[in-house]
Amino acid sequence: MPPTLTLQYHFTDFGPLKPYIGAGINYTAFFNQSAANASLFGLAVTDLHIKNQFGAAVQFGFDYMLDRHWGLNFDVKKLWLRPEYFATVNNAIAVTGRANIDPWLVSGGVAYRF
Repeated sequence: MPPTLTLQYHFTDFGPLKPYIGAGINYTAFFNQSAANASLFGLAVTDLHIKNQFGAAVQFGFDYMLDRHWGLNFDVKKLWLRPEYFATVNNAIAVTGRANIDPWLVSGGVAYRF
């Protein structure tokens, strides 16, 4: 997953349920960029490059505490990314633009509080 740094606010008046919200920044690095076998309106796309990108992030989630130390975690983040891309079409035509990539990241896990 892309690394995301958020500030969170945890609500405390829900017993074992510990909901939170957050906002922050994300950095996405694009690896293994390839346009192999890609086409645009029947034209071959080659030499694809997508620039790494910072973007805004928001999150919400909760911990559900099973006992004093152990709990379950569920988390959802929304990212807004607008990376620039560069490609070559038919080995001759340079194409540039900005992609709108706005993924949802959903995770779950086990929580331990000290």
